[in-house]
Amino acid sequence: MPAVSEQFKTYHDFASASLTEIYGDRLKSAMKVTANNLESGIWINETEKGNLVKFRWLPLPWDAQLSPVNDIVSGDFNGDGKTELILAQNHFTNWIETGLWRGNPGCHLEWNGKEFSVISHRESGIVLPGDTKSIISIDADKDGELDILAAPNNGALLLFKNNGQSR
Repeated sequence: MPAVSEQFKTYHDFASASLTEIYGDRLKSAMKVTANNLESGIWINETEKGNLVKFRWLPLPWDAQLSPVNDIVSGDFNGDGKTELILAQNHFTNWIETGLWRGNPGCHLEWNGKEFSVISHRESGIVLPGDTKSIISIDADKDGELDILAAPNNGALLLFKNNGQSR
């Protein structure tokens, strides 16, 4: 917003200003929306005898809330029969007034039948630095194991090869 940089000469001046001082008359005609919940989560299909009964909202663990989730891939990456989620996170393309959202270099979660628990970066080997926008599971080396391909914004693709071990 070029007008903001002309109106406020220092970050302190900008940070100290009210929304009315920043946006002026444009604020009156702005569309206003509200949000009741800002948690990242998933919808779980609740079924009985194979029939969908309802969807249940399940917030993801606290670690997954540290930065925006851009993409999620699911699968059994460690071969234990449990569903896992790997999250592509962070957001670096914000406007100056919101700063960078870089709270988590990706998150690896495992389902225990009731909720997801966090698998540490050290244990999983999944670290997605920067502004990762997309993630997919592939079998890159045709060994029958799910590998991960991640796409950071303005960066090289990252391939995480599954080593076939329990982690």
